[in-house]
Amino acid sequence: MIVITILTGEDRVGVNKGEVKLNRTTKLTMLACLFLLFSVLAACGGGGNNAGNTAGNTGANTPAEGNQAAGGKEGNTQESATKVYKDGLDKEVEVPVNPQRIVALHNVGELLALGVKPLGTTDYHLNKYDPEKVAGVESVGESDPNMEKLVELEPDLIIVSSYFTPEVIAGLEKIAPVVATKWGLTPTEHLDALADLLGKEEEKQAWLDAYAAKVESVKAKIGQYAGEKAVVLQFWEKTIYRHSPTVFASLYEAGFVAPEQAAAVTQTEAISEEAVVDFAADADRLFLLVEDPSNKDRYNELKGTAWKDIPAVQKDQVHLVDTGRWNDYSASAMMWILEDLEAMFGNH
Repeated sequence: MIVITILTGEDRVGVNKGEVKLNRTTKLTMLACLFLLFSVLAACGGGGNNAGNTAGNTGANTPAEGNQAAGGKEGNTQESATKVYKDGLDKEVEVPVNPQRIVALHNVGELLALGVKPLGTTDYHLNKYDPEKVAGVESVGESDPNMEKLVELEPDLIIVSSYFTPEVIAGLEKIAPVVATKWGLTPTEHLDALADLLGKEEEKQAWLDAYAAKVESVKAKIGQYAGEKAVVLQFWEKTIYRHSPTVFASLYEAGFVAPEQAAAVTQTEAISEEAVVDFAADADRLFLLVEDPSNKDRYNELKGTAWKDIPAVQKDQVHLVDTGRWNDYSASAMMWILEDLEAMFGNH
């Protein structure tokens, strides 16, 4: 999310999400036509396409295979039951008690942490995970959702973020119930909200236990670095950004410490190259989020400027890390940061 943030186009910057650009007249016109056609087909008894697409007792949303009870959806009262859920926009939404066909345009990391594989998501999310993790998950667009594809998938629940525009949400609501999670919550807060929505309290606790165990394991392996001060910055295009330390909670839970100036940052904001010198003046280590960690050209250029006076640069303790893994601000990113720390420092 970095760090932080998921933007439209996504892997952009921090917590100030951009708008989702979906109000194209042609798309909405096509959506209206498809929606009308879908309604006519349903009235003619074409509901057989749903067979085999509901998951088993685990509640996981496996799009290609499932264990639907005999008699189909019409005969399964648990699947047809609904409840009212207040989402991140303080909007009361009638949702399925046991949704089977979830399209997630946000919070994919939290859903996977709960053992729920969405039916579909955007390429932005699909490209972050190992192929086996998202096997069978349909693409519904690159960074913006393709409304026609969403209609085809027949979701029974769509999960978005509260930063989506009202116009986009209104369009999605014509396809299925839409729950907006609150933008700005921490990954564990999102985990709480989604566990409540989907009835996955046991799965949530299992993930929290596994995460706590991973933190302790990494701390034990990199204990010699405990207490070192670490600053995280993100390079995006020609701008440098700093983020709230909460975005990188795993880094600091593993034993590193945020210096006073870094600890005072509460939101994503740009910082000039010159200002970094003072901002990182107390840092023992500098973590730079970049698109390609193997490309050190820009960092090498900065080493010839006032950056040469930064203690971490002088001690050659600057680490280039993958912005796609560190900036997601998700449950998955919390684990990815720990894995990267273990790989970087665990064998020293």
